Amino acid sequence: MKNLIIVISLLLEISVVNYAGEFADYPTKGKQFNTMVFRFEENLNFENPFDLQTNKVELHIQQPDETFLTISFFYNGLNEKNVEKWEARFAPKLFGNHKIQVTINDVIRKQFQIPVEVNKEQKQGGLTLASYYGLFKYESGESFRGIGMNICWADDYEYYFKKMKNAGMNITRIWMCPWNLSIEWAHTGLGKYDLKSAEKFDEILKLAEKYGIFIILCMDYHGVAQNRAGFFNENKWLENPYNKLNGGPCADGSELFTNETAKTFFKQKYKYIISRYGHSSNIASWEFYNEVDLMAGKAIPVNQWHVEMAEYVQSIDIHNRLVSSSATRNYPEKVVDAFKSPAIDFLMYHHYNIPDMAPYVLDLHRAMNEYYQKPFILGEFGVEYRGGDRTYSIDPQHIGLHNGIWAGFFSLTPVIPLSWWWDNYIDKYDIWSEYKNLSEFSNQIDINTKRLEFKELQSGFLIAQNHQAPCLVNCIYHGDNAALWFKNDKYQWSLVHEGERLEEIGIFTQSIPNLSEGAFSLIWFNPQTGNFTGGKTNVNVGKDGILTLKVPPFTKDIACIIKKVK
Repeated sequence: MKNLIIVISLLLEISVVNYAGEFADYPTKGKQFNTMVFRFEENLNFENPFDLQTNKVELHIQQPDETFLTISFFYNGLNEKNVEKWEARFAPKLFGNHKIQVTINDVIRKQFQIPVEVNKEQKQGGLTLASYYGLFKYESGESFRGIGMNICWADDYEYYFKKMKNAGMNITRIWMCPWNLSIEWAHTGLGKYDLKSAEKFDEILKLAEKYGIFIILCMDYHGVAQNRAGFFNENKWLENPYNKLNGGPCADGSELFTNETAKTFFKQKYKYIISRYGHSSNIASWEFYNEVDLMAGKAIPVNQWHVEMAEYVQSIDIHNRLVSSSATRNYPEKVVDAFKSPAIDFLMYHHYNIPDMAPYVLDLHRAMNEYYQKPFILGEFGVEYRGGDRTYSIDPQHIGLHNGIWAGFFSLTPVIPLSWWWDNYIDKYDIWSEYKNLSEFSNQIDINTKRLEFKELQSGFLIAQNHQAPCLVNCIYHGDNAALWFKNDKYQWSLVHEGERLEEIGIFTQSIPNLSEGAFSLIWFNPQTGNFTGGKTNVNVGKDGILTLKVPPFTKDIACIIKKVK
């Protein structure tokens, strides 16, 4: 009935109630995928102005295709005259005339129209699912593949975003947690939100737009109610405002997933976050929890909670940002049903202390894609979970990082594995070149093609010794072209740490099937230095579609780009 009233009022342009406050700022025109901001200042005198479920301060939008959207205004504090500030943010996906109504508790307070012009620029809008697990895509239609790392908290995000952009990176994870962007915690009380933290994330989003960085926003971390102290003593349940000892509704941490009052407060918080930040195309995804399987709570209620919250978020998020959560692989039963649910767009696992990184990463991606039948991202990885300095002490050559991101790049995933220890490992020891080198190589691959296949090939035979070359061989077919990565089986951090001596792999012949007949150009790439070497050479593929390639000697790894000559 409410929607019917809105439709009728929009179509008939009925008279509206005189607006008591000054609707001081709203756009007169817009552009597809670009944010429009609507503001007014008025004391609405709600008991809790942060509660956007009970208090309906709404922007109703009739789109050019006659569909309807509703987004909430969010409370943004007081002005210098102690008058409440309210704001709504909307990024239109369609071009054409948009009819707008502002309502407060279903009473129409203002209505107007905004023409939205078409956006002809490429790579516009947020990220959506593609028809293929190895990609996301922009709302404007182009394909997206992420190269990034975790920067879950930082004092200076511009510093890191600049470094990321210079290294060719485009995605990160950021946490909301008690020490970073803390929206709701002991200092605010339950259902009240920290506006300084909220404004800080507004600024981070502006920086993300400036530097071309997408953000997976993790809205809670496992330490708010962990099932034990944890290696870092991260269990913060005694400080948690949901704890009964602090006036909350839950007797223990497991009740976060079963208590109905707690669920109501979670939905209220998500609605505020989505209303405030969902407009930004730089929000890649909402992530409910970091490593939720480590939290107090049994498998069935944790799974059910995720499905309920994901369905709720999808019902209120008019910008349709992706939805996910993350877990370690310690207790996968706590998320397995949720990850299978259509309400979760993609899944994330975290894994550390992997002795042989490359084959593990390749196998994990294959297994997760096959089992869950949806995109999988390795949201955190590393050779040592207990610290950046420990990581450096056992892997000073950053072999684990190198093999993890290169194996991930050749895996069926929309985002390569996201490394941890951004501050006291990657930045401290200036390992940014690993990402720069990979991005230089990735720039040669066209992902906007009808054919994109990830294959692991059987390695070829050494010419001098007539036995199989001891290396991984991975291939990405893109259109008529191909990219390959060859890695020495013994090039792994654990063996090097134990003193294993790397021996050069001599010349061997490698068969590359499933190419089209004709002439190709070939260029070799050194993943260690980021340089293309030796110049381009021409090779030919016969009617059988097999290229027999002579691979030059290498010790660690080598890659190449093969392109069809037009």
